[in-house]
Amino acid sequence: MTEDLYPRAVRIFGTATGGGVHWPYGVAMPSRLYYRNDETPDRYEAAVKDRRAAQEKVTAWAEHYGLRQSSADCCPRWLQRRRSRCCTFGNGLCTRYGSGARDRDWLDHATFWIKDQAPAVITSAPYSINQNARIRLAWWREQDPRLRVAYGGEGWYGLSTRQVVVWRTDVIEAVAPA
Repeated sequence: MTEDLYPRAVRIFGTATGGGVHWPYGVAMPSRLYYRNDETPDRYEAAVKDRRAAQEKVTAWAEHYGLRQSSADCCPRWLQRRRSRCCTFGNGLCTRYGSGARDRDWLDHATFWIKDQAPAVITSAPYSINQNARIRLAWWREQDPRLRVAYGGEGWYGLSTRQVVVWRTDVIEAVAPA
């Protein structure tokens, strides 16, 4: 990690248990142990280079919008709250988890973002954005006129995923995929 990336990333993502940056899922450096039996050592170096680029990308994107990662792991109902807190999973309110998990597919590899302590943006990286996901995201927009949706390329997660960005226009006017 470049020297200037570390303090910038810590401001956005916080520190992980045991030190280091608390990166979103899939953005941390790969474990060398995973590649220990690999007959092509260049694969590990390529993976490190890829993750470094992803770390730079997500950090620059979050800085551009003044966002910080939230520890919430929920659904778009989270965006409708004044403060960052999760839905109650046990009573079926969360639409990502439990029996009413209508948002599970498009919320794959999700990261939740706050701006000035308020829920602001959800980014996700599903492997596909099918018609059902698009219908569901349109439904959320109908439920809350403050919500907007944008689709993009791989974003920072990579691995042939597509980025989905959902945000609240009263907290942040416009957000583009990374």
